[in-house]
Amino acid sequence: MKVIKNFFRLILPSILNIFYLFKVFNKLKKYLYGNKFELENNFYNRQSFVLRAVSKYNLNTCKYLGIGVYKNSVFNCIPLKIENKIGVDPTQGGTHRKTSDDFFIDNNENFDVIFIDGLHTYEQCQRDCINSLKFLNPRGVILFHDFLPNNFEEHKTAFSGDVWKVAVEIANSKNMEFKIANIDSGVGILKPQANYEYIRIPELKHLTFKDFYKSYYKKLPIINSEDALKFIDE
Repeated sequence: MKVIKNFFRLILPSILNIFYLFKVFNKLKKYLYGNKFELENNFYNRQSFVLRAVSKYNLNTCKYLGIGVYKNSVFNCIPLKIENKIGVDPTQGGTHRKTSDDFFIDNNENFDVIFIDGLHTYEQCQRDCINSLKFLNPRGVILFHDFLPNNFEEHKTAFSGDVWKVAVEIANSKNMEFKIANIDSGVGILKPQANYEYIRIPELKHLTFKDFYKSYYKKLPIINSEDALKFIDE
């Protein structure tokens, strides 16, 4: 009995201290890395905006390209004949088993709607955007996923990465009509105009989520879902 009492007298305070420090750590982590801004929470998602873009065209002739299709969650919901839609992914899904870089090297088709949701790194998303612009029909639309990472964890993972840097570049480019729907980790909508110019900003390369939240987030053309749907229709 004495041994048990001594155990609790000596060990229990240490256990409680560890528990307390764990709680403090979790609170600090939430403060530093928790959600920094509110995304809309409704029934809209990236599929909603891609479908809206496709619906602007004749479904018998509309040409669609999806970059990064993986499990076909978007690709399969596109109501086009299979010969009018292409899905590119090196792992699974879609119609072409290759990287987007290799696809664009071999490609000779133009598209009306392109959805970019591939490798979520700044450099790759930038290349996908620039290549897509070259193969977009006049009055075509390019959409992007994950332009609004909501916290540090989203930013550092493969899901959101640092593709927000491409959003910053587009927003600062010339003759680009561009908005970001404030939902589903940020859905970018780009409608390039005549004589557009994509402007690279090399100093973005080494910036972090902290820089995004502090210096860039509030400057982006972020709109709600309903306004985003209207923007696609215009």
